[in-house]
Amino acid sequence: MNPRLARLLTRMYPPAWRERYGAEFEALLETERGCLCTPFEVAWSALKERIEPTRGVKRPQAFAAHPVGSWWKPTPAALFCLAPMPMLAGAYAIACLILWAGWQFFLKGYVSPFGVRTHGLANLYFQAGKYYYCAAPVLVGWWFEVIAVRLRVKAAWLTIGLFLVAWMGAAARIEADRGTVPSQFGHISMSFHFCSLIPNAYAGVSHAAMILLFAASPYVLWRFQRSRTLI
Repeated sequence: MNPRLARLLTRMYPPAWRERYGAEFEALLETERGCLCTPFEVAWSALKERIEPTRGVKRPQAFAAHPVGSWWKPTPAALFCLAPMPMLAGAYAIACLILWAGWQFFLKGYVSPFGVRTHGLANLYFQAGKYYYCAAPVLVGWWFEVIAVRLRVKAAWLTIGLFLVAWMGAAARIEADRGTVPSQFGHISMSFHFCSLIPNAYAGVSHAAMILLFAASPYVLWRFQRSRTLI
């Protein structure tokens, strides 16, 4: 793994934890080949450490004896079903970064990147960013299902996690305007209007149901195929 990325991931842990394990853990990440799952797993482990700090560990190097993927195993199922929410928030942060970069490069003089007709490479770039933004909840749901199947998480907890993904995806709102959005975050803001699904019940529920359908379809097909195999 890239040393800068390993250092950034290590800094997600509390200061007390980094003081004791930081250097060794950073070296461990640098020696691992790493995959797309690794940053999310490290972020989840860091979140657990901040919620429930490690106490009384007699072997400081115990974490190095297990692969990164094994950090999910001691996670309670009730807490595990909340994992997609920070994962989806991270995916949306990437979408905001994509929007900001395109705004700065292709539409630097415009007040907002929305409502502007683009052509050629600019149109291709913004369309790709739009598709990524719309697909983010589904992609997170698929990745969450893979982890749940590997850890043999009960279907009830997986269902709760997918419902949260669908609700969060339907309530997501992104704004980009130099006049109305503060400049601290590049005039781009991301918010989740969960209560907005109530007055717009039909549109909100339809959107959430569509996300849930696409996100859950691989797991449903896998369960169906598995049941046929057992029969």
